[in-house]
Amino acid sequence: MNRTSVFKWCREFKNGRTSVHDDQRSGRPSILTDDIVEKIENALRDDRRLTVDELSAMFPQISRSLLHETITETLGYRKLSARWVPKQLTDQHKLNRVEAGQEFLRRYKLHYLLYYYLFTSLKLHMGGKKFSTDEEVKGEVEKWTKGLAGNYFEEGIKKLIPRFTTCIERNGDYVEK
Repeated sequence: MNRTSVFKWCREFKNGRTSVHDDQRSGRPSILTDDIVEKIENALRDDRRLTVDELSAMFPQISRSLLHETITETLGYRKLSARWVPKQLTDQHKLNRVEAGQEFLRRYKLHYLLYYYLFTSLKLHMGGKKFSTDEEVKGEVEKWTKGLAGNYFEEGIKKLIPRFTTCIERNGDYVEK
């Protein structure tokens, strides 16, 4: 700190100042109003596949960085599979999940969903491989499924019941990572 600044701070403290932090300044007014934030949110609800560039064209008075900050921090959205989705589930979303889980458990029996558990493991097995024809893909899937033990399928289906039950017990506030 230079000599002038030291004298300035000494004078401030002699005059009764007790804080070393800078005083609040008025600064430039924000262009974001509640009305504009609401319009951005409505645009995202209408089309969740909008990009920041497209929103920038719709709202030219707002910079791209401020738009991105508004979407991610103010509105709480994140990009998932090329769509803007809320970071937190709303109460309505949670209720819908509970109802869907209850309906699923009422409607379906375990033997109808034996294929469900396969997809995560199959995706891991097939990841990074390149195929020229559909027959090559079918052959690889067939080879992979023949190599699985019988209890592999049963374990996957049995895991669905506790997952849905946990989702229902927590009123939809449950996401397994």
